[in-house]
Amino acid sequence: MRDTTMLVVLQNLLTQSRERATLEFKSNWDHAEVIGEYISALANAAALEGHERAWLIWGVDDTTREVKGTTFDPFSQKVRSDKGSGNQALVMWLQYLTQPRADFHFHELSHPNGRVVLLEIHPARSAPVAFKNVRYIRIDSHKVKLAEQPDKEARLWAQLGLKEDWTGEVVPGATWSDLDPEAVIAARQRYTEFCIRGEPDARRNEAIRAEVAGLSDVTLLNKARITKQGRITRSALLLLGKDEAAHFLSPVDAKIHWISRDANSTSSPSYPFGIPFLLATDRVFGRIRNETVDHLPDGTLFPTPVQQYDAWVVREALHNCVAHQDYLLGGKINVVEHADRLVLTNLG
Repeated sequence: MRDTTMLVVLQNLLTQSRERATLEFKSNWDHAEVIGEYISALANAAALEGHERAWLIWGVDDTTREVKGTTFDPFSQKVRSDKGSGNQALVMWLQYLTQPRADFHFHELSHPNGRVVLLEIHPARSAPVAFKNVRYIRIDSHKVKLAEQPDKEARLWAQLGLKEDWTGEVVPGATWSDLDPEAVIAARQRYTEFCIRGEPDARRNEAIRAEVAGLSDVTLLNKARITKQGRITRSALLLLGKDEAAHFLSPVDAKIHWISRDANSTSSPSYPFGIPFLLATDRVFGRIRNETVDHLPDGTLFPTPVQQYDAWVVREALHNCVAHQDYLLGGKINVVEHADRLVLTNLG
């Protein structure tokens, strides 16, 4: 959004008589962990209250509503990776640790009284948003754990459940024999990684790994909300189904198409990848020519060889295409590899 649009948004929010469930003002504050908790709380509150957006705003006194400016810069801020692999951009770190992936955007605004940062948060959609496996909610101007508010948790799930979820519907006639064993093993690995994400204690990690390893496939996929009480959903077939089970999804043709184009935009033959999508995303990534290029960091004369595309970013984009595709529109997910860029598109 342009400054003029965001200025109007800010002025409207400043007229609110007090902070509310979907509005929080801060002055100078940049604790990454707490920002993640607020994204969860505000996204869930927006869904519960039926609001189109929730807002977290820096540079405004929360008592006087006076704009004072802030030095907080979400675009340059780095966060220490939980896996100890170096610093990670704040926005990517927040995306990685919210589940389902939260939909939010940071905006900067040059106000006459100082710089203002606005965090625009979309409401939760398919499920309450969690940060580091914990869901939060706002009660008036207070952030609390959703599990401690069973009445609000029940109302939130009911509110979200009113929305049509084609992928979450149970498929009559589909059985566990229609799932690909290799994909189920991969799902167990991914679920384990999700459970230990953000947990710095090595002994706790081992305990979590042992606990997940002891779960039956039925219990595991129920916990991951891929199946419902042991029954096969369309989500289960899309992510884990055998290729020959694709008929259960008819008339939807669930495919990811990889297409290569040269510098003249001439296309070579495309490669379609069907279900199970949990394995197909890795297979698509394997088709991408992720060439090594020379990168010249600041302050040095010696180039460093790096891959053209960050593997985590590409896989995350693929997973988002799968998760947010509107399959009822009849289209396919396309991954178009140009000489200098990747373009990923889906419908919905």
